Amino acid sequence: MILKDYGKRLYTISMEDAPNSIEKGLINETLDFVKSDFLPGILNFGRWKALSLRSLRAMNRRAKLGFLWVIMSATVFVVAVSLVYSLVFNIDVDVLLPYIATGYITWALIMSALTSMPILFTTYAAYITQKNLPLTVYVTANAFEKMVVFIAQSLVILVTCCIFKTGVSLALLILPISLTLIFLTAIGASFFIGVAAVRYRDLGQVVNSSLLIIFLLTPIIWKPEFSGKRALIVELNPIYHFIHIIRAPILEHEIPLMSLLVTSGICLSFFLLGFVVMAAYRHRIVFWL
Repeated sequence: MILKDYGKRLYTISMEDAPNSIEKGLINETLDFVKSDFLPGILNFGRWKALSLRSLRAMNRRAKLGFLWVIMSATVFVVAVSLVYSLVFNIDVDVLLPYIATGYITWALIMSALTSMPILFTTYAAYITQKNLPLTVYVTANAFEKMVVFIAQSLVILVTCCIFKTGVSLALLILPISLTLIFLTAIGASFFIGVAAVRYRDLGQVVNSSLLIIFLLTPIIWKPEFSGKRALIVELNPIYHFIHIIRAPILEHEIPLMSLLVTSGICLSFFLLGFVVMAAYRHRIVFWL
């Protein structure tokens, strides 16, 4: 006989039935997580919206310009890099600036989500240890906070596109779906990375150290055609596809079906993996904080 622990339930099974029993136990725990934590948490809109807005207010506390710094910092970076690259690579600034604006603002969303995932549960440790709320509330609040900042910084994209007259098309109607995919992927990835990082704290350093490499390998401030014969590096880069589902409808006026399929697959994979990890270890998080 062996004793297997899933969350807070113990299963006593024979050696012969161990594989099937473990699989059934994990499936039951996953369904229990979806029923008792995920659905109540993600549907508790008022709670996670309040938490995210409170974090945003704390981030800009005592700043004279407040939330305007979020927009101004993005504007300075986009304009400065566009001017330098237009001179170095001899590219018209009216082509390069909208490209870098859409790429960098979307990258800023992805980067902020990635850097916050390893410290997600430690950030909300005071709430987790004192309040009996679904952990999904904190995960969704964190993802929503990043989306609010992205929407504010999107003003840079809007102004840039209006100044350089990039045009309007029906492909823009796909943008809500693209943003929803990024939002849901952030939630699914947070389940997995958040639990892993609260157990193994070094994971946060690994993620932060990898961001610069990912930034340089992704067509954010350079175009995919610059890669030449190494275009496969771009196609195999998942971050590129998340940026492309925002950039393509705005600048290329087309619906990036391949990138939508890739990002949908990544989103689904993270949710399945995150559900399993949360089902098995969510009851231990409070002891790891």
